[in-house]
Amino acid sequence: MSKKILFLSCKTPDDYNDTGNGCRREFLSNGVDFLDYNEVYPAYGYSGSQVFIKDYISKNGIEILIFWGEGPTFHFPLDFFSGLRKRIFTVMLSGETAYFFDVRDKYYAAAMDLFVVLDSVEAVHVFREFGGDALFFAGPWDRKKYFKLNHIKKNIDVSFVGSVAGKKDRVAYIDYLGRNGVDVQIFGDGTPGGRVTHDRMVEIFNTTRINLNFAGASAPSHLISPDMTFCKKQIKGRLAEVALCGSFVLTENTPGIGQILSPDEEMVVFSDQEDLLKKVKFYLLNEHARETIAERGYRRAIKDYDLRLAIPRLLAEIEVRRLSGKRVFAAICPDAAFERNFASYRMLYIIKFFKQFRLAFALEELLLICRIKKLNFSHLYTFAVEEVVDKFPKLKKIIKNLLFIRPR
Repeated sequence: MSKKILFLSCKTPDDYNDTGNGCRREFLSNGVDFLDYNEVYPAYGYSGSQVFIKDYISKNGIEILIFWGEGPTFHFPLDFFSGLRKRIFTVMLSGETAYFFDVRDKYYAAAMDLFVVLDSVEAVHVFREFGGDALFFAGPWDRKKYFKLNHIKKNIDVSFVGSVAGKKDRVAYIDYLGRNGVDVQIFGDGTPGGRVTHDRMVEIFNTTRINLNFAGASAPSHLISPDMTFCKKQIKGRLAEVALCGSFVLTENTPGIGQILSPDEEMVVFSDQEDLLKKVKFYLLNEHARETIAERGYRRAIKDYDLRLAIPRLLAEIEVRRLSGKRVFAAICPDAAFERNFASYRMLYIIKFFKQFRLAFALEELLLICRIKKLNFSHLYTFAVEEVVDKFPKLKKIIKNLLFIRPR
């Protein structure tokens, strides 16, 4: 890269998808620097981590910062990024806007030059209405991890890979198919098939005639407002994952989904239970139509969602915006809900720093809470369970059930 770029994010555990780690690997292969805030923050504390990152930017001649805050995290204050914006071009990535847009992302994005959204066309439109600059960029995938298995027999009629625990909409769809004679094999948390490895998931995609995808968004975090006013559905990465495996995907409809794959050409969309059943039965009986759509989806996916092609395109688009010199500012200011979430997150690090005997860092977090004077005490229970009882999984589960607190 001609310009020095810093990617500020974190390494994520291996899971069903590889989006975060895949992007990080490809950023690095394109000459982008990387800092893991989950390593920097514990080492330097709240204010020290900000100083460390600013010094790193200065010493290494960084001109573009790309920030991706994974999960419901609030490591840095908004003025940290708005201050950096005065010196360099700043970008925020978000892949869970259905969960975090209203409670976190829109505030951080307002402190940036560009908001890049991986899973929601709707979020792009909403943020632009606030006056900010936003770009939809469908999450790219590593073709070394998602691939077509040639000469393999499709021996599963219908399957779904993903969690169903606590997700009534998914259960309702699957039960409806079952009551109407369609055998759906399900894999993931809370399913008979159980959690599967990544390799097994790719094998399931390849050996399934109809891969189901559901778009409903649930609220898995204690930091989520009970009123998800932004949206109830999101564009899932499962569309591109299945397409990269050369298989057919039948997906629940959601706004903007046509920008990922073309309906009826590269995938098929259903709108309700009756429509789902009708299309499952049709495409089980019409192999040629089904496989033709799957092949078109595969060709589209390897062209648009291979991260080795997509990440350089994203970096080039960021550079175009940087060089344009056009700076826009979203009219979004932090409210009491954001401040309460930000302050409550400090309690997590108070516990972490106490465990590490870093009492000065813990005190700094406590003083932040006192200064903001807003707090959700239920978060304390959640953080205590996660941090103190984490080494005892059975006890952790019992305590969470007693407290009626959802796992993160």
